[in-house]
Formats: sequence, structure tokens, C-alpha cells
Amino acid sequence: MEKKTSQYPEWVTNYRKPGTEIRKFKDRYYVYAVKGFYDKERKKSRKKTIGFLGTVSESEGFVEAKTKKVPRSYKSVDVKNISTREYGLGAFICSCSDIIEPLKMYFSRQWEWMLVALYCRLLHTSPLKNMGYYYKKSYLSEELDISVTPSAISSMLKDIGVNRIPMTDYMNELSGNKNQSMTLIDATSIISYSENLSKVNIGFSKQHNYEPLFNLLYFYSPESYLPSCYRLFNGNIKDVTMMSTAIKESGYKNTVIIADKGFYSENNLDLLEQEKLQYIIPLKRNSKLIDYKRYEHLTQSKNHFLFEGRVIYYDSYPAEKNRTVYLFVDEQMMIKEKRDYIMRIEKGSAGYTPEEFVKKIPGFGSFSAITAMQTEAKTLFLAYKSRVYVEVLFDGVKNILGNDYTYMQNDDALEGWMFINHLALLVHHKIYALLKQNDLIDKYSARDFIEYLAGVRKVKINEEWIVEPIVQEQKKLLQKLNIHIT
Repeated sequence: MEKKTSQYPEWVTNYRKPGTEIRKFKDRYYVYAVKGFYDKERKKSRKKTIGFLGTVSESEGFVEAKTKKVPRSYKSVDVKNISTREYGLGAFICSCSDIIEPLKMYFSRQWEWMLVALYCRLLHTSPLKNMGYYYKKSYLSEELDISVTPSAISSMLKDIGVNRIPMTDYMNELSGNKNQSMTLIDATSIISYSENLSKVNIGFSKQHNYEPLFNLLYFYSPESYLPSCYRLFNGNIKDVTMMSTAIKESGYKNTVIIADKGFYSENNLDLLEQEKLQYIIPLKRNSKLIDYKRYEHLTQSKNHFLFEGRVIYYDSYPAEKNRTVYLFVDEQMMIKEKRDYIMRIEKGSAGYTPEEFVKKIPGFGSFSAITAMQTEAKTLFLAYKSRVYVEVLFDGVKNILGNDYTYMQNDDALEGWMFINHLALLVHHKIYALLKQNDLIDKYSARDFIEYLAGVRKVKINEEWIVEPIVQEQKKLLQKLNIHIT
């Protein structure tokens, strides 16, 4: 019987061993492990691919696949010496030199424990008692020569919390230019049932309940996408008073309070102006300050600009006490709201009628705000839209803190604990900015990124640590962000 001629050159077929198969893709040759089996349904022998072994080239010969390589000095692998550690997220945090290097400078004795604590908070929302466990599961435990115990972390928190000066110096180092065009500030409340914290007082929470809480105020820089600095206040101190105090401490020159719609009241505006604080306060659509007659022909005016590819129409008019009301219509949002309303009419939803639709036409897609600032409509609109980053910030606060409250039993420990959470927020926002700048924020959340990187692990084989192969989804995300984990 005549021997079948190979379709590949002889120098290629020389590398074909029993149990292997060579395949050609374009101009390259690949070697795969295969296994024969009998297919009972088709009643004939078949083969299936076991895995990729490597490539063959005339100049280099057989080149083993990276995923199959082990150090050549090992004749076998001792399974007792195999271990795995989370590696990707820890490596990314350590690569954030703008966050970690100043930490080493201002907290030279504590920075390693602080690094571990921020890692545990960011990845696991971990309480003190579990940080040692997560530390041992991380490759950080191979890189840092420290003991992580609840008592060690607790002592560290008290040490850094007793003196606010290094914390403010660190935050000033990262915040950079104090004269930047705009810095946003906002506050939220944190519930705590500890009886030993002096800042915890009965206050009115966002859920409209009287709770034991303290207040957390944050400065946010739209230019850097980072939370600049924060300050804690007693739970019974009003927003305007604590904002004024925090601004004086911060040294910022161009702070703007961008509140939510529930903040508006004549009394609050008077307090802001007495403290000489700049503000942008949105108005509810039923506010008497809004002149809806101006909305009727706004979309036919020459006053418009583009925002994220959408047409925004605007108008403004003076209000009492040298204030100005700004009106905006988002054309795309207007069409969406009209469509949604008509769909509800057709479904027979209660309260949705053609007559009401006609009445609401001027308000569809509308947004209104009041300010005492002298500014252009577009500048004010963009400043308000920057509030989304503040909302992301406070979402991060709630997620990283866990359940909106803390059980710290000591004022110094609380200050230290909040600073650790601030460090975790810095990394969280760095991730958010990275995704946004690469147009990936609609596909991946910051939490997705954290989980993907946490899935990159190192395996220890006979005393040598090797990065495990990563799955395709992890690889695609890292490539899109130009991140190299080695």
C-alpha cells in the first residue's frame, strides 16, 4: 500500500510524536495533544484535542507553549509545594504610585499595614478580624514581612487616627492645585451604634429617620476624578456649618456646593450666602421659581450647546436676592420622557391621560437650577453633571464601608478607619476613571474590574511563583486598559 504523503514539510513532520497532531494556521504550525476514542453513535474511531502544546518553526524548532512551561531544573512537581495566592489586584494597587509612594513618606512606620488594610477593604469589605486571613491568601503576604492580626491593625488605626496632620498632609499631597477651576463638596451620614464615639449624635438621616450617626464630608476634584479630602463631623451639625469649616481647613479657593434636589429651601440658601459659599442647587419640577412659559419655545431658540453628543437648550432669568434661575432642556431626554408617558397612557396606567400629557409637555426633558454665582449656562450645566462623580464617590463609601455603618469603639480608631477607607476610595476612583477614559464604563463597573483582577493568581511550584494563565475575559479587559500583570 502506498504511504500517504504529508501535506507539511519534512522538517515540520519530524516534530510529530505519538499522541500529537500538527495543524497549520496561515504560515505557522501548531502542535496539539490528541487522543483517539471509539464513537458508538457513528460507529467509527475518532480523535479529540486534549490541549495546545506549542509551535514549530524551521529556525527555532519546537517552542513549548508558555502555559505548559515549568522550570527546566525540575524533573517532577512536588504537589506538597504547590500553593496559590491572589495576585492581580494586589499588584495593581502597588502600581498606583501616586497613592502608595506618598503613603510611605507620611506613614513610614505604618504604610505596610495600611496597604494590607486598604486591599482587604477594597476587595472583601473586610472587618478587622478577617484581614489576617485575607492577607495570607494574597501574594502581598509573600512581598511584605509583617504580621497582620486584629490587634496589630487596631493599634495601627489608633496610631494614625490620633494625629490628623499627617493625614491632611497626605491628602494635600494628592490633591495638588488648590486653585483649580472647581472643587465639588458634598456630605453624607454614617450610622453607628457605638456608645463610645463622641461624634455620634442623633441626627436626621437620608432615610428621613432620626438615627445615631456622624457626618462625612468630601471634596471631589472633577479634573482628576479623585476624592481630594474628607472630614468627619458630629451627627447633629448642619450641612452648611460643617461645609464652611471644612473649606477653611482645606485651603481650596474655588469650591462649589452641588446639592441634590432635596436640599433646596430659602433658609439653606440664606445660610450658604451668609457663609459666602458658592452653590448650584437643582429645583424640583414643581418649584414655583420655575417659569414654565419660557420652556414652551426653548427648543426653537439659538441658545444651545452639545453635551456628550446631545443638544442642550438653555435660558436664564434673575430671581430675588441677586440669584439666577437656569433652565435646560435635554432634547434626547425630552423625546424619551414623552415616549415613556405615551406608553403608560396606552397601557392604561392610573393618572396618565392625554390631557395630562399636554400639560406636562413644557417640562419633558427639563432641568432647572438656582445659583448666586455669576457663570455661563454651559459651565453651570457641566458643573452639575460632575455631581455624578460625587454620587459614584458616595456609592463607593457605602460599598466599602459596608451597610452604611461602623462599629468602631474609639474616636482615634474611627479616624484611622475612615482614612483606610479613604485610601480604598482613591483606588476605587482610579479604577472608575480608567474605565471611563477608555469608554468602558458602560460595559464594566469598578467592582467588575476588582473581581477580574482578583482572579489573576500566582501559583507556587517547587519554591518558584508563576502567574497562572488567565481566562479570555480577564485578558480582554487588561488589554483594553493596557494593563500588564507580570
